[in-house]
Amino acid sequence: MHRRALLAAVVLATGTAHAQAVLGPAEDATVAPVGAARFKFANSWQHFTGSASDSAYEAIGYSQLRYTTLWMELGVMRGISATLIAPEVGNLITTSWYSHQGDTLRLDSVVNRSHNGLGDLEIGAKWAFLRGPGEAERIALPGGVHVRSAVSAYYRFATGTPPTPDDLFGVATGSGRTAITAAWQGDLMIGRAFWITAAAHYQWPSTITRDVMVRGDSVTPLGTVTATQSAGNVWSFEATPRVVLGRYFALGAQYSYLRREASHFTGTRDTTIGGNPVTLDASSLDSLSQGTGQFLSGTFTYSTVAAYLQGKAGFPIEISYQYAGTLSATGVIPRQLATNTVTIRLWARLFGADFTKGMAVPPSAR
Repeated sequence: MHRRALLAAVVLATGTAHAQAVLGPAEDATVAPVGAARFKFANSWQHFTGSASDSAYEAIGYSQLRYTTLWMELGVMRGISATLIAPEVGNLITTSWYSHQGDTLRLDSVVNRSHNGLGDLEIGAKWAFLRGPGEAERIALPGGVHVRSAVSAYYRFATGTPPTPDDLFGVATGSGRTAITAAWQGDLMIGRAFWITAAAHYQWPSTITRDVMVRGDSVTPLGTVTATQSAGNVWSFEATPRVVLGRYFALGAQYSYLRREASHFTGTRDTTIGGNPVTLDASSLDSLSQGTGQFLSGTFTYSTVAAYLQGKAGFPIEISYQYAGTLSATGVIPRQLATNTVTIRLWARLFGADFTKGMAVPPSAR
């Protein structure tokens, strides 16, 4: 009896759903209506472990990171929006240092390092060249198949604090490099309750000159070298299917793939270690700067945007929770990365009439 009641409730909810009545926190191909601003506040907590060792020592780092990010998107023309992304980053890295004692490890010290501050700001623009259903239409889509597609580009400023040379596991709030990112987003709406977004990104970081630490067998510091770093490009792909449950709720999942190509370091320095002349070569870091990762996440979202546009809610807001875990990782990508994210999205009309309360109500029903 309880099972039948639950099934009936789900059927009732999905039967009155419309595929994009709820967007959720993930990326999509929608664009803010002209004169409307979409704000997104995301608080993300990550934790993972990392390790490095040589013949004498082993270091195990436990990293806890928090990203508090504000996105602001303003619709400036039909199908075109401008975006500002402002992250604030906090991190705590606990590194346990062990020395090899025969076949066992002895704990020598535990070092805590933390840093909080502004991350790397980004500005960009998005163009929905295949606009598809607008803001009022997307919350009341008829059955069938609907498509929307967009492209976007962003410029990243090096406003965050980059890692210092002696950071083995990286205590920083920024990359220390500017970058340009190009992206594509595509939405496919099928029927009245299901839609999926596919998105791809390619990033070109800038070339910089900075001090790097050259290490022996990846742990023991040998000395710093002033090097030119031609950062490897980064590209990613993600697929995000969603099921809308009525006017207010949605469930989603996401698969994402990340590839970070190797950086190229150029620079040498002659020094003396243990009375012997040694040339420190920064190019030894090339192979330590690349990696790939695959991730899977699940999302639950509550939204009043559709109800607001239909005149049945006082304020347009979405609240989401997302959990993501690592499927596989190589190189510099953490192997046991777990992420919890709470996201709040707000809509506000600044000018124009493309986003107003009750705009989706037919004139005959007003």
